[in-house]
Amino acid sequence: MEEMLRSISGDDSLNDIEQAIAGAEATGMELLRYRISDDEITNIITFNDLPPGERPEKRLLLVPQGNPVPSGTTIVYDGVLLVSGNETGVSAYR
Repeated sequence: MEEMLRSISGDDSLNDIEQAIAGAEATGMELLRYRISDDEITNIITFNDLPPGERPEKRLLLVPQGNPVPSGTTIVYDGVLLVSGNETGVSAYR
């Protein structure tokens, strides 16, 4: 599997970031990790490029760190994103 990078604005809301990731996953990618760019005020999202016709089994949910774990999910990544211009700890669940 090949890794693909996408940038998402650091000014976006958490919901907007989640929707952008969902859009990429709908095209056959799966979130691996995320980080804040060193050079720009943006987020760098790393995806696995899945084999043709495959999609992630469950929708990804982004939750600010410290908030309750969504029922029926497991954590897939934990890191920091720029959300509405602020560094925010964010956990990703499926």
